[in-house]
Amino acid sequence: MATSSIFHNVILNDPKQVEAFVSALEASEADPYVRPEFSLADVLTDKGEILRLHELRMKNRDMSK
Repeated sequence: MATSSIFHNVILNDPKQVEAFVSALEASEADPYVRPEFSLADVLTDKGEILRLHELRMKNRDMSK
């Protein structure tokens, strides 16, 4: 597991280093990054809207040349 190699390579000799490391772990535990379980993107099913977006994309692509 990836975390085991991280902790395996950490060597802390100074009590201040230990305190800073523990504080960082506690802060991470208190406010963890959580990935959303669902996509925030809307799925288009309306053929007219899909065609409109495609035409807009093609128009913008042609303008950037």
